[in-house]
Amino acid sequence: MKLFDRFLGGPVAEEAVIVLAEFEDPAEAAAPVMGSLGFLAAGSDEADISERLMRARVFAGYAGWGPGQLDEEVEAEAWILEPADPGDAFSADTTGLWGAVLARKGRDYALLATMPPDPSVN
Repeated sequence: MKLFDRFLGGPVAEEAVIVLAEFEDPAEAAAPVMGSLGFLAAGSDEADISERLMRARVFAGYAGWGPGQLDEEVEAEAWILEPADPGDAFSADTTGLWGAVLARKGRDYALLATMPPDPSVN
C-alpha cells in the first residue's frame, strides 16, 4: 500500500513541502487539524513515521493569506463555505471532490456542481 500520495499545491512557496496525514495517535501530529488528521512535523523521516500513519498526502507549495485577508474574503462572501468532512482530505476522486462537496451542500450549490469546467461549452 502506498502511504504517501503526492500533489502540487500552491501558488505560494512552490518549493515548500506540507504533509497532511491521518495519525494512528492524533497526539503525534505537529499541528492537529480535525480528529485524527494533522500536519506532519518538518524533517520527519518517512521510514520512522510510516508505521504510525494510516495515510498521508504530500503537497509541494501552499495557498497563503496575509494577516486578516482570509477573514475579509469570508466576510465579503468570496468563499463558498461548507463544514469539513474528514473523508474529503483523502478522497480518491480528487478531480470530482469540488463537485461532490457542492452537491453535499445542496440546493443552488448542487446545481453549480453540475456545471462543466468550461461553461462556454454548455
